[in-house]
Amino acid sequence: MKLNYRDKVILITLLVIFVWVIGVMFFIKPKFEELDTANKEFDQKVLDLNAKKEEIAADEGLEDRVKEAYKNVTNIANNFYAKMTTDDVSELIDTKLDEAKITNDRLDISQYGSATLAFINGTPVEAQTDIDRIANADAAAQAAEGGVVETSEGQEEVKGPVVVPAYTVDLGFSCKLDDLKTFLENLRTNNEKSLVVTECSIADVKADTITGEMTLVLMMMPRMQNPLEKDAEAKSADKTSTDESATESEEESAAS
Repeated sequence: MKLNYRDKVILITLLVIFVWVIGVMFFIKPKFEELDTANKEFDQKVLDLNAKKEEIAADEGLEDRVKEAYKNVTNIANNFYAKMTTDDVSELIDTKLDEAKITNDRLDISQYGSATLAFINGTPVEAQTDIDRIANADAAAQAAEGGVVETSEGQEEVKGPVVVPAYTVDLGFSCKLDDLKTFLENLRTNNEKSLVVTECSIADVKADTITGEMTLVLMMMPRMQNPLEKDAEAKSADKTSTDESATESEEESAAS
């Protein structure tokens, strides 16, 4: 069939339209969809990157902060005895009494329990003159006016209440009055400050050898492992486990 010029133009136009539609449907549209998906993925990656940057900024100096926090916790813990059994407590009390030349006729130790402290101040106790006390009192008054409570190192005091493991010890004693004073002074100057007398009664304070009853509370604080060392050990254990798994897989592959 012979086509005239008009029919040829119409046919060519239809072919061009058909090719354009096919191109749009199978080539251009998918590319636009891929571009849109890529833009969305890019935007999400930018958000993830910004979040990572914020995390990195927040973690900046984290190791130093962990070291400082662990140091402060250790300083506080050093004021307490480590976790002890009743046998350990009995031996400790007997030693303290013997050092002060105090005789006890009984020693009753409670079951493992707890004690509540109003607050803990880990600042070391330093020898002070009257002038030092006056100066510290003035500084404390200024801090109170500002609504801030600080230690001598300028760090905020560790506040409570804090519940710690404890034993209650009841005993009857006989000794010289000066020996009892020595015992009490030894408790005050000991490195661990957490063995305290809560009650003490004396039958006759003027007697050459005094007798009485005493109640003490021995508070303890378990020691905490350095978090950085613990993290390093965990990473080392994970690496060892991964290496062992890889070795086993290689051996199995070789055997097969």
